[in-house]
Amino acid sequence: MKKHTSFLLATLLAGSFTACNPLQTEEVIDPNFPSVGAVTNNASKAQLDALSVGQFSLARNGLATYLLVTGTIGKELFNFNGTESRWMTELNGVRLIDNSAFYNTATTGFGLPVRQANITLAAVGNTSSVSDAEKNGYRGIANTFKGLAYLQMLNAQGTNGVRLNVEDPFNPSKPATYAESLAGIAKFLDDGAAQLDQAGAAFSYTLPSGFAGFNTPATFKRFNRAIALRVAIYQADWAKAATLLPQTFYNATGDLNVGPRNTYNATPPDIQNPLLNTSSSQIVGVKEVFDRAEPGDKRLAKVRVQAAPLTYTSGVTYSTPYLTNMYTSGSDPIPIIRNEELVLIAAEIAAQQGNAAESTRLINIIRTAAGLPNYAGATTKDALINAILKERQYSLFYEGHRWVDMRRYNKLNEIILPVPTMKVLERLERPVAEVNWDVFNP
Repeated sequence: MKKHTSFLLATLLAGSFTACNPLQTEEVIDPNFPSVGAVTNNASKAQLDALSVGQFSLARNGLATYLLVTGTIGKELFNFNGTESRWMTELNGVRLIDNSAFYNTATTGFGLPVRQANITLAAVGNTSSVSDAEKNGYRGIANTFKGLAYLQMLNAQGTNGVRLNVEDPFNPSKPATYAESLAGIAKFLDDGAAQLDQAGAAFSYTLPSGFAGFNTPATFKRFNRAIALRVAIYQADWAKAATLLPQTFYNATGDLNVGPRNTYNATPPDIQNPLLNTSSSQIVGVKEVFDRAEPGDKRLAKVRVQAAPLTYTSGVTYSTPYLTNMYTSGSDPIPIIRNEELVLIAAEIAAQQGNAAESTRLINIIRTAAGLPNYAGATTKDALINAILKERQYSLFYEGHRWVDMRRYNKLNEIILPVPTMKVLERLERPVAEVNWDVFNP
């Protein structure tokens, strides 16, 4: 057995502890896990492999809550939850948002991947058991997932920003501004890309099956660059985005579903897909969104029309006939980023850079795949951006984008309110544990 110190901020970064005294520490015995020191002092290859494999598992941490929270606030889906009305009330602005509620996992749940990455980076920096190329493989994976986790955290927090330096949990950095946060995330991803360039031809272990096609340093880097591309469009840096696009796995004529995925297994010790509909939690498509979809749109298969509308009545009353139909098995994977998103980003870059013909061509690739006629609207920049946002709404439904997209274009007020008393939140509040930490550590 090993001893370790537990304290509020580290636990915040690893989960959702909400005690009121951030200065309190205690010595505890942990009979199940070794101390961090056991892997940061000349770790063996087996230990480093285990840390890195764990990074893939922890990347799923908080993802279900994140997708449901962002989808709810963006009014593309709702969680008809029979035991928790706050999904329909607080997240829709009907009641005040709570910075200590379960839905804050959309922020705090991504602390564990960041923590895991920092432990891995420290371990790799203090070992002689593997080659320099192998070290860079571990580093490249860690920094890629660190950047992704921070980006998801920032999407939930918006203008609150994130703490970019938590390597010393007793001395974390203050929250950066939104712009500074994006720049810091881009730096993590750039570091990871440079490390992957120095990682040789193969990783030191077999990556999960969801990363088939992205399981060498060179191909994994394309995933890294795709996440960096997301950051660039959030920064509205279109020149940088245009430079990054060909470094990703973008393929305008390829399979739109290609991309790395989080995988699940209903058999322990793994976990099953957490987004399955159950009798007590039904994830529905917002009626106003799917009612206005164009006839024949193949993307309507993402929801299944019910013979009798589903109705929710706790705290707010709302009915819709659309039940999500994307995840039906405990082993269904959840995409991280797909080629369809990259094609739409390419269309957005072209529109922003004044290339209306290329933007229209790319929009039509998406529409053709959806079984729809070519785009026939105006080709001004604003008109094309609106067309792209519409395609993104259906193409990327339930993937965590609608709310972020409308916010980055200052269009939150254009989101349809399915119930007049609903509002669109700009961000989640800073979690209570972080607020308390700052109170005691001004």
